[in-house]
Amino acid sequence: MTILTQWVLGAILAAILLKLLVLWLQPRMAFYAVPGPTPAPPPFSSFEVTTADGVKISGWTTPLAGQSPVLVYFCGNAGNLADRTELLTSVAAGSCEIVAFNYRGAGESQGRPSEIGVYRDADAVYDYLTRDRGVSPDRLVFWGHSIGGAVATELATRKPCAGLVLESTFRSARVMARRMMPLLPVGLLLSYRFDNEGNIARIRYPILFIHGTQDDMIPKADSEYLYALSKSVKELWLVDGAGHNDIHDTARDEFRTRLCSFAARAAGNPANH
Repeated sequence: MTILTQWVLGAILAAILLKLLVLWLQPRMAFYAVPGPTPAPPPFSSFEVTTADGVKISGWTTPLAGQSPVLVYFCGNAGNLADRTELLTSVAAGSCEIVAFNYRGAGESQGRPSEIGVYRDADAVYDYLTRDRGVSPDRLVFWGHSIGGAVATELATRKPCAGLVLESTFRSARVMARRMMPLLPVGLLLSYRFDNEGNIARIRYPILFIHGTQDDMIPKADSEYLYALSKSVKELWLVDGAGHNDIHDTARDEFRTRLCSFAARAAGNPANH
């Protein structure tokens, strides 16, 4: 065996091993789900749905009475709904109804999270709202934080809604991987996509982009980039001094006011649908 052949075989073996490593690492790097009880705080009540692949997903919902806009909240990648209690109860005090759910593996939801898995979770919650609870799609505004923005955006490419709120979200999984491991070709080996930059131009519903100016996890430039790509009616709100997880704490009442005001405009404009 020549030296060149040895080098080629070694390179192929190294690439295979790196690919296997990436496949093993990606769900562990993308999700930090925390299982455990997540009892619904007032004014929420708990609900449970079953996904197309048989996984039970838990969530919270306000009464969904009347014709108010319904914000469907898609969490970031860590913890569970219990960590969002203050945020969600604060927004629920506004003029919107709220629905939120634990991805598989988080809270009381079964299973283990993956990209295709959380898309199925979102589908099951959407079907629960539109089919079982009779909520019209033109009342639904998808609100995703961080990786939840990618789940919300992907759902909006396939399901009708009134609008989309993307808070502190990123361009794509590949871009994030390149930032985290710039010396390795990890982005090329990922099977996860979470491809906001590929999906955003397909969205025809109003979009509100929100990002903290001091976000050291996902730079505000990502929201600015997605905003530029979007072909929808769109708004960009950069929250001065806010980081990745504290926009609500920084903006306080203005956060709830802007969120519910956007949802009301999106849900109240028949031209969006």
